[in-house]
Order: sequence, then structure tokens, then C-alpha cells
Amino acid sequence: MLEALAGAGYRIGLLAVAPGAIKADPYTIDPSYSRLIEGGQVKRLAPGASVECALALGFDARLFSEISETAVNIRSDHRIVTLERPLAFASLGHEQRERMNDFAAETLGGSVAWAPTTSRCRDALSFSVPHWLVTNDDWRPTVPEFTPKPSNVIERARPVVGIARIARTRPGPWPVTVGEGARAFGGPNVMWRLRGAPDAERPNWPQAAPIEIWPDDRISLTEFLANLDILANADQAIDDPCPVEVLYALRAGVVPFLEPRYRPVFAGAAIYGRPSEIAPRAIEFQDNRGLAADLRDNAGDLIASAFSPQAAVSRVRDLIGKPREDSYAPAVHIASPARALFFSTNGVGLGHLTRQLAIARRLPKRITPVFLSHSQAVDIVHDFGYAAEHLPYHAAYGERRDHWNAALVGALTAAIAFYRPKALIFDGNVPFVGLMKALEASPGVARVWIRRALWGPNRDLDALDRGDMFDLVVEPGESAWARDDGPTVERRHQALAVPPVTLLDGQELLEREAACAALGLDPGHVNILVALGSGNNIDTSVMTARALAQLHGRSGVGTAVAQWRIAGDKSELPAGVARLTEYPFGKFLRAFDFAVAAAGYNTFAEHLREGLPTVWVPNEHAEQDRQVLRARFAEGRGLGALVRHAADFNLAAAIDKLLDPNVRAAMRAAHSNIDKDVAGNGAGAAAEAIASLCDTVLARDPTQPSLVFR
Repeated sequence: MLEALAGAGYRIGLLAVAPGAIKADPYTIDPSYSRLIEGGQVKRLAPGASVECALALGFDARLFSEISETAVNIRSDHRIVTLERPLAFASLGHEQRERMNDFAAETLGGSVAWAPTTSRCRDALSFSVPHWLVTNDDWRPTVPEFTPKPSNVIERARPVVGIARIARTRPGPWPVTVGEGARAFGGPNVMWRLRGAPDAERPNWPQAAPIEIWPDDRISLTEFLANLDILANADQAIDDPCPVEVLYALRAGVVPFLEPRYRPVFAGAAIYGRPSEIAPRAIEFQDNRGLAADLRDNAGDLIASAFSPQAAVSRVRDLIGKPREDSYAPAVHIASPARALFFSTNGVGLGHLTRQLAIARRLPKRITPVFLSHSQAVDIVHDFGYAAEHLPYHAAYGERRDHWNAALVGALTAAIAFYRPKALIFDGNVPFVGLMKALEASPGVARVWIRRALWGPNRDLDALDRGDMFDLVVEPGESAWARDDGPTVERRHQALAVPPVTLLDGQELLEREAACAALGLDPGHVNILVALGSGNNIDTSVMTARALAQLHGRSGVGTAVAQWRIAGDKSELPAGVARLTEYPFGKFLRAFDFAVAAAGYNTFAEHLREGLPTVWVPNEHAEQDRQVLRARFAEGRGLGALVRHAADFNLAAAIDKLLDPNVRAAMRAAHSNIDKDVAGNGAGAAAEAIASLCDTVLARDPTQPSLVFR
């Protein structure tokens, strides 16, 4: 609809709203809307903006189930809210419906007219609220504009029946449960194609009917429809009287199979029956070519008369007239500034803070990052031009955890009040009780958890439960993901998975000559980096000494040791060994021919992206992520070697191995086989999702029970 209105010359502002009543990912918007925004045809409104327009249109009454203090301030000539889910609306209590009407009026700037999308929605309004103002005409949804893919359905003995949802948050991927699968898929004369989330519940195998199950991240809905004769989703007319997937099917020339109560809406454009009748009706459809042609012709007529973009434009034109010629319709008078508050735990290195910096640097300019961190190296944030504050961590000062959490609530609440962020982004393994209570007291602030994978078995299970309190969980990519057997694996479907996150992109690294000059190394030598970690929770001195001893006195070999800012032990180095202290270490990687390094998240991602052969020495302290899994992956793929602290006697042989130029060349060549795994920087994708959250109105249900903290 927006594309049609923009094409007709109307100027459109779009405000994204994420109410608790609608299950959806609040950090994404419809791809077609994104294209319109990127093309300048639609302006995305920020929460808190002040807008003047001819028509304020709320798509879906459920947007007003809760009120938000961050919605835009609207002055409009006309205000309309569509009703799309009649059963949900009619099931509300009187007070809930009246509150919805009041919230809609408050948000849109005055009393609203309610627009049913179908006759069943009109019946629900008449039944529940006959005293409300209702539009004379139904505001039918618009069939999406897209070019149907050429049909891949070929002559064969079986008709192809498909099941698919446009989004994972839409209810029910299949029309039957797994237990009912044998009955639904029991006939061999119909072929089934199913599209859903990779981890969605699926029918048991084998079935009598041939079945293909397509992951929805490998094929779009429009591409999937090109492989079907019939779409047979399990929709109920009383709940969703005009399913979006049916509209897509009609546009694509695919015939929908629907329950009989849909007949008033789709008339002669669909096949009707009970789920048990799908197979015989599909066979009848396959055998009767005339029926198939008639159904598709009827679909074309129905789209043109009721669901076309032209019909939507006519409704708007009849209400507000032709598009205004001045450039201030709608006029956005005020756009409030946006800040994102990054909060990180301490850690034994700089991993949490570095990931946050990587994401913050890639936020759009309209969003200003600010930082709070328990890390004693928080001053590195100032070097990137961002405001940053240090918060003491209880373990560093011996403070009781409950007392510290109580103080943390106050500190975070004060920071939120001062900075007024649109989102708070936490990076750490355990979202502290103090953090969660501060977020509960700030319902208008979006909640993001950067949750690294590779947790130890059964570790911090209570903390994982707190993930449900976040609007977005980001899982930074792991090349060794297939080896992960920790508790986050079962929660991966709840997270936005992005490629591996690194602070710097390739073009920001110093070339070899410049990197060597900065460190005092000879670019003509074989240079080795020793970077075994801060040593704050494990003794790295023995392994570092072994590495330096193995390299000492070799002709044509240069060595540098990385020293973390938060390292407790800053021991002297042998003569001729360079000290790498400038953050970030990754900036200098091209000075080196190989490395001896801990397999921490950031180091591992940086070395793999740069193709640097490495002897991986994982930190296997219980509080760490499972670095040994990364090291095993690297050794198994021929990218490096694995040496464990408990077997430090193997280090000399590993270093001697990588001193062989042929071995290093083979390892660099092996890195080319994983290029697709490390392509792109996941920091950009994470920043894009966070920026979208900052531009979304979050309307939370205040009656939802709080999470019980343990």
C-alpha cells in the first residue's frame, strides 16, 4: 500500500511500533518498507518526532494495546485505525477495548475512525463496540506488488501442495502437528513442500507422501510459491480473515486451499474444504485444467476489484484529496536526538568492550554512542571519540553481590535518566539483577544483549532465562559454531546471528611496512606475535617464556609480545623483543608471519579474517568461553596448531612447524576455504538492527509479570 501511495505522489512518514500484543522482531521492518525508505519515497520517523499530516493511519488495532511515552506527536486532519484480527478484538474486555480507543486517540492526535479490513472484522466491531465511529467502506489490505517468479511446476503425476509463512513470528508453520502428520501426509498421490524456520517442528520421516522441507533462510516466499500448485496454510477465518500469504499466493497464480468460512472474502478464487480433504481436492484440481484456469482468472478479478494498489489509492484520495504540491506534507518539525548506551561487564580481557566499540562505530550518525563499563580499560573508548564512564565491579573490590546489585540499579537508572538513550546494549555472559531491574524501570528503552556463544556445559542457565526480557539478542558469529554444545545452542533461534564481529575492517589495518616500522620490526624477517592474553585469570608467563626461548637467537626472526592494558603483570622482555601495547592489536597483524595466541573471540576472528597462521593456546579457565573449541576447529581445518597450557612441552614443536614457510603457505591457502565463513563484519549487521530498534516505538504491557531473579 505504501508503495502505491508513494507512487501516486503522496508524501509518507512511517513510524515503526512494536507492541507486546504482536509477536514480531522489533529490530526489523518489512523489506519492502526498507526499500522505500532507502529510496527516499518514505521517511522513517523517529520516536518523539513532531509531525503534521493530512492522514494518520494506524495499521492494526493491536498497535494500541499499550501506550508509549516515546511515540510521535501528531497533528492530522484524519485519523484511521484498521482492524485485522476480529477474534482477538472481540475477546477483549470492555475496559481493554476502551483503553485501546483512548490510546489510539492519544497517539494519533484526536478521535479515530475504525476501519475493518473485511466483513468479519466489521461484524466484530458491531458486536463489541457499536458506538464507535466506523468507516463506511472496508479498508482491504493490498496485494503486495511483486513480479511472480516463473513457475517451476512441471508436468507430473502429483499436484504440489505447499505450506509457508511470510515470517517466523506468524502462527503455526504447518497445518497439523507432528502427531497428526501420518494422517495429513499419508497419501502418496500428493507432493508436499514445506517452508519454515530450520528448527521448526516438522513431520516425522518417512511419510507415504513425498515431502520437501525448505529452510526459510534459503528460499524467499515468492521463490517458494513458484514451486507450488496449491497453498494450504492452516488459517482460521475467525482469527485472520485475510492472511497475507493467501494474498501473495493469489498474486503468484497459486490457488489457496482454505476453510469454508473464507468464502465471503475470497469467493471463487480459492478451493475450500476441511484439512482432511486437501489431498483429494488437490488431485481433482490437477485433473481439471479448466477448474485451475477459472480459479486463477477469478483471482485476477478479485485482486483488481478489492485488493489492488489502485483501490488503496482511491480510498485515500476520496478521504483527503489529491497529493498536496508543497514539500511539507507530512511535515516533520522536530526529530529528537538518539543515543545508544553501551554497558559491558569486566572480563579478563577486552573482548566485551571491543565488540561494543565495533558495533558503536557502525551506527548511523544520527545515533550517538555512550559507554558505561566495568572494564578498567574503559579509557580506550575516549580514543574513539565517545563519552565513557567506569563503574566498579564487585569482584574487584570484594563487595557483596546483593549490595553491589542494589547500587548498580541506582547507577544505571541515573545514567538512563541523564543520557536518555533509545537503547541499552549489554555485552556480557550474565545480565546482572541490577541491570534487569533498571531496565524494568525504563520501559521505553530498547534492550539488547550481545551474547557470545561457546558457553561451558550447563553454565549460567538462570542468566539465559533472562534473555526473554530483551528485545534483541545478538549472537556474534563463530567459525567453530558446529562444535558448540553449550546451553546457548538451544536458544540460538531466539538470537539474531551475525557474521564474526571485529573492531577493524581490512582497509583499516596497517600494511606490512608501516606496521613493522611502528613496532621496530624488520619487514624482511619472519615476524612472530606472542599474544597469550592478559594473564588475569591464568598464568601465561610460562608459555610466553617458552615461546620466546624457542625463538631466541634465530637469524632472520623478529618477535613481539602483546601486552594488555588491564594486565596485572607487566614483566620485562628479553632484549630485541618488541612490546605491542597500542590498542587495537589487530591494526598491526600484517607485520607478522604467524602468531602464538590465546583463542579469545576477538583475536580468533581477527586472525582468521586476516589469514594469519597461528599456534592457538586456549585459556581454559572455568569462567572463560570454550576457547579450546576454536583452537580445535583451526587445527582441524589446517589453519593453525593447537597447544594446551597443560601440555606446554608441545609448544616448541608447534613453533618449529610454523617456522617452515611451506607450512605457513599451506595454512594461508587453507584460510581461503573458509572465506565465506568470515566474509563481512557482523558489527555492521548488529548496528543496523540496533539502529532500527532506536527508531521503533516500544509499547510494553505494564501488566506483564516481572521476571523472577535468582
